[in-house]
Amino acid sequence: LYASLICLGVKKNDEVLIPAFNFIASTNAIVASGAIPHFVDIELKTFGIDPVRLDEYLLKITYKKNNFTFNKRTGRRIKFIIPTHVFGHICEINDLKKICKKYNLKLIEDASEALGSFLNKKHAGTFGDLGVLSFNGNKIVTTGGGGAIICNNFRLAKKIRHFISNAKTQHSWRSM
Repeated sequence: LYASLICLGVKKNDEVLIPAFNFIASTNAIVASGAIPHFVDIELKTFGIDPVRLDEYLLKITYKKNNFTFNKRTGRRIKFIIPTHVFGHICEINDLKKICKKYNLKLIEDASEALGSFLNKKHAGTFGDLGVLSFNGNKIVTTGGGGAIICNNFRLAKKIRHFISNAKTQHSWRSM
């Protein structure tokens, strides 16, 4: 999650929308990146972000400037949304994608609990700008730690690979 935020261009004090029903890892990644977590309501069908309430909420608390969305109360830019697919349920992702388009938000899916889940023949984690999987000990597939980022943009994938490999660069005196 941290690498995804950094590589998609999170800035200090950007607000990141996340569900109130969530594991602390999402909040930790947001805070570690210098951004601010902004908790939003969930719905009871999938336990994911409630798109109806979210749209109503954003209409009340935001304004647009230069095609960006800002929080009226804090003055901070709302730049990302990280919906979490919980207990194998894919959240109302298609409705959330529409909200992302309306408010010019980047979408990072936390698909850690939905590995192998499908919606309309698409895997969880493939709907947003990036999808994130965790391989921690309590997940569906585990390696004891670490994870994977799902990406369908070659340039962004290259940037992520560079970032997660400690930003190593190849030297003429040593092949990597």
